Amino acid sequence: MVQARRAKVRPVRVIIPLVVAAALLVGGSVAAWKFWPNTTTAGPQAESSTIAAESQAPSTAESSPSPSTTPSTDAASAAAAEALEACQAKVRAADAVRKQGKTGVLNWAEHVQAQKDNLAGKASVEEMRARFKKTRLKGPDDLKRYNDALSTYEDLEGSCRKVEGADIAVAASLKKCNERSKAQQPVLEATAAGMKDWKAHQKFMQRNALHKAGRPSEAQATWLKQYASAPKNINAFKKATKNFDAPSC
Repeated sequence: MVQARRAKVRPVRVIIPLVVAAALLVGGSVAAWKFWPNTTTAGPQAESSTIAAESQAPSTAESSPSPSTTPSTDAASAAAAEALEACQAKVRAADAVRKQGKTGVLNWAEHVQAQKDNLAGKASVEEMRARFKKTRLKGPDDLKRYNDALSTYEDLEGSCRKVEGADIAVAASLKKCNERSKAQQPVLEATAAGMKDWKAHQKFMQRNALHKAGRPSEAQATWLKQYASAPKNINAFKKATKNFDAPSC
């Protein structure tokens, strides 16, 4: 009977160590899963972190438009850009008037100089008449080009005044163009005076060619009067042109 009892006790001693080993194995696996540094982010903790990050991200759908894109600001910017374009067109037209007027006034100045050189003994009558003819033939085209440019300039409504709502670049361009526009005015006025004299003399030459300017002595007196008064406006034009200094537009 003693031997039978000993046989029953032995299996119990073997089972207990196996259970303990199994428990340790399972516990070690759980600990390794929690603390292993290369665990993936697909678990519950990673999902909760992603959701939290998304909930904290700013929503672009509900954000209000920035002030620079509001309808009123866009309209003001468009109006300023349109004003600048009209301003630049006006300034370019004024430059065209100056250019065409300069050609005309200088031809008129050469016409006057021919008489001056003759009176000073620097040019013969034949040389004077040749220079008269050369500049006289250029006269009609001088007047046409100048008048066409002036008409274009006067028809434009552009202004270079400051415009509310203009951005920094447009405002800076308007300022430069306004400076140029102001600097153009004295030149335009002097050009107009010189071209007026050149036009008056061309009309006189046409009348004289048709023998409608009076007797030769009367025609000569009229011309010498125009000749004597011409330097005032010619010199004013040359001075205004020389002093012209303005930023580009």
